[in-house]
Amino acid sequence: PFLLLLGLLLSSCASLTQDSPSLYSDDYARTVLQLEQWSLRGRLNIRSDNQSDTININWQQQGPDFDINLSGTLGMGAVRINSSSSGVIIEKAGEEPMVASSLQELSSDLLGYAFPANSLLYWIKGLPAPTRNADITRNPQGLVATLSQADNQGRHWEIQYDRYQDYQGAALPGRIRLEQSPYRLTFIINAWETDVR
Repeated sequence: PFLLLLGLLLSSCASLTQDSPSLYSDDYARTVLQLEQWSLRGRLNIRSDNQSDTININWQQQGPDFDINLSGTLGMGAVRINSSSSGVIIEKAGEEPMVASSLQELSSDLLGYAFPANSLLYWIKGLPAPTRNADITRNPQGLVATLSQADNQGRHWEIQYDRYQDYQGAALPGRIRLEQSPYRLTFIINAWETDVR
C-alpha cells in the first residue's frame, strides 16, 4: 500500500500540459484550469481486498512544483515529497533521501510501472484529463458527479465526486472516490486554498 500511495501522489503532481481551452467549454472548467497555485489538507483512505490504511495529507502546488507532507499509518511515519526544477526528493525520517530527475523515473523505480501522471492532477479538481475519452455525469449544479476514464496505461478508473464547496471563486470537491480494482481510494479534503482572483 505504501508504494501504491507513493506512486499515486507522485504521479498526481506531474506538470499540467498546455491544452487548448476548447477542450473545456464551460466556465467552471476554465476557472479550475487556471489554478496554478493551490493547497489542500485532508486524508486519504486506501482499501484493497484485505487491507485498509488512512494517511493525513498536506499538499501545496505551485505551478509544476509541489511539496507534500504525509503522516499516519502504513508504518511509514512522516514522509515529505518535494519537487522543484532540480528534481524530486522523498524524505523519510531515519532514512537516506531518495532522489530522481523526474516523477516518472521515481515512480517507475519504486513501482515498476507508472500511475496516472497527468490524469490525477485533473481528476482531483473535478475535471477529466484532456487527452482521452471520458464518460461524465453531472450533478444539478452542472459539476462533475461521476467520471469514467482510462489512465495513460489503459487502466480504467471510476471516480465519484461530492461535497463540492466554493473556494475563492472555484467550486472544488470535498470528497473523491477512485476505484480501479482491487484498489478503492477515498480523498477527504478538509480545506482548499487557491489563487483564483
